[in-house]
Amino acid sequence: MTEKRYYKDINESEFEADVVEVTKEKKAWKVVLNKTCFFPEGGGQPSDKGWINDIPVIDVQKQGDFIYHYLPENPGEGVVRGKIDLEWRRDFMQQHTGQHIISGALWKVGEYKTVSVHMGIDYTTIEIDTPEISEEDLINTERLANQVIQSDMPLSFIQTNHQEIDQFRLRKPCTRKGNIRLVKIGDFDCVACGGLHFDRTRKVGLVKAIGIEKIRGNVRIFWKIGERALEDYRKKDKIISGLRSVLSTNEEMFVQKTRELQEEILNYKKKSNRIENRLAETIAQNLYTYKDQQNQEGSACRIITESWEEENDYLMMKIMKSLLKRGKVLVCLVNVFPNKLQWSIGSSDDIHFPFDKIKNELLSMIGGKGGGRAPIWQGTGVKSEKVDDFLLKFRALALGLNL
Repeated sequence: MTEKRYYKDINESEFEADVVEVTKEKKAWKVVLNKTCFFPEGGGQPSDKGWINDIPVIDVQKQGDFIYHYLPENPGEGVVRGKIDLEWRRDFMQQHTGQHIISGALWKVGEYKTVSVHMGIDYTTIEIDTPEISEEDLINTERLANQVIQSDMPLSFIQTNHQEIDQFRLRKPCTRKGNIRLVKIGDFDCVACGGLHFDRTRKVGLVKAIGIEKIRGNVRIFWKIGERALEDYRKKDKIISGLRSVLSTNEEMFVQKTRELQEEILNYKKKSNRIENRLAETIAQNLYTYKDQQNQEGSACRIITESWEEENDYLMMKIMKSLLKRGKVLVCLVNVFPNKLQWSIGSSDDIHFPFDKIKNELLSMIGGKGGGRAPIWQGTGVKSEKVDDFLLKFRALALGLNL
């Protein structure tokens, strides 16, 4: 049996203990001590973190009367020294104590039952048994929870059993048999729980709802609790200060100003798209009529090749489509970047172009890859210095096909 010291003094962060057993399990060493301050995962709360003989404790689990510490290295035998990561513990004590307060407030505001709880690294979520919660109830829940925190109610921890539990007014029924540990927050809340909590509510600091989502027909509420809530406020205040400068208005006008800017951007995009379409048509027409692009060797189609440096992808595709709709054309366009290139090959609908037949011979010149299906094939390459040779090769292969 492991003596559990974490319930006796939540602030005890260093201790010495005897090693009872060490076994290798998969990639970790499983260590049993005769006593420990390490809280094992349970009650919805993650396990403590810390060190045993300066070796990180990566997980702590309870099985029966024993506590198992999981380490990446063997700590050895005899007496070891353990040290708790108090910053980690206090964070999750804020989460857990705060969650009890919030769940109690949810029940008092709208008789919302807590279905499940998840305490993550960034936020704590509480799922309640309702398809929706009004904004008013959520605000009142948040307000009541913070009032309980500021009133500095005491928490008491009561050991009882299933035969005596009916004398307590529990927010949530407990079906567990045998010994049961209750967590009582003044006259505000009482539930069965095996987690670690503060002795007074003020130590939670603050709770703030930051969002909701629907899940399994219920509502899940996201909460920032304790120092996380303060840090969230600092971060958002910094963002707001930056936006106030950028938007040249106060925060009350942010939404309106943002919508006005969105409308302006949409109008600019529409104008830009029209200009881009006209530009693509102009470039395509110039390429189509350029005398050197016309095949003088009796081919029934025009073979058009061109390259650009760091051009807009959408513009290139519009040029390609504009050329193909003219009919009787084969097109090869290349967009060159410092460390790569993009190629695009197209054939008009009135030409059967056997791309797969020339693919390997053509793409090998530029270290290229890619594919597709008629009427357009596209991909990338890595040999930008070979672009001119690539375009000449395309022209030669296309002429050799006698299309």
